[in-house]
Amino acid sequence: MADDQRSASGAATRSIDDRILASALDILKERGPLAVNIESVSADAGIAKTTIYRRYDDREALLKAAINSAKIEVDIPDNLSTYDTFRWLLHEASELADNVVGRGTAAAMLIIEDPESVALLREMIKVRASRLSALVRSRVDAGDLRADLDLGLVATILLGAVLGQIIRGGPVDDDWADAVLELLWPAFAAPSFTSPASAQPSDPTVLGL
Repeated sequence: MADDQRSASGAATRSIDDRILASALDILKERGPLAVNIESVSADAGIAKTTIYRRYDDREALLKAAINSAKIEVDIPDNLSTYDTFRWLLHEASELADNVVGRGTAAAMLIIEDPESVALLREMIKVRASRLSALVRSRVDAGDLRADLDLGLVATILLGAVLGQIIRGGPVDDDWADAVLELLWPAFAAPSFTSPASAQPSDPTVLGL
């Protein structure tokens, strides 16, 4: 009986913690880091401010916990071609931007309205970008990509393409991913490696032009 009660209590605590962090992330995505504070999270989650203060001393601690909770590792498929892997990565970047960063945070990072929060967010993005850089390096070693590729620049270009499309309200779908890669592939691929995409020019409306 005592074990059951401790188990139920632990589950309830995790549920409260999850609700607090989920609300903080939702506010972060929609309205940016400055909007994340004890009062706004309390109102959004329907949890008393005293309950939140028992877990987090201030908004900075709450915001840091919310950002850290979004550092989800992803397994990059190893059975895809180099081209299809880049295609997959564009979708993964869109998940990061849309479900973790969001338009509110993207805008805050552009204008740096809260330097400390922006530094935390950049660190989170670097974690994901480091996985991308490692993958690009392995494909360079395999001879699929140019030996002189700037790995950091590749990550910046792909993440920037996704963020730009999301901020503009455009879709991040297969057609868009193919159009982006068809544009970038000549700069990425080794001379002997060609893209499986159609040789026909992309429809500019797919890129949102």
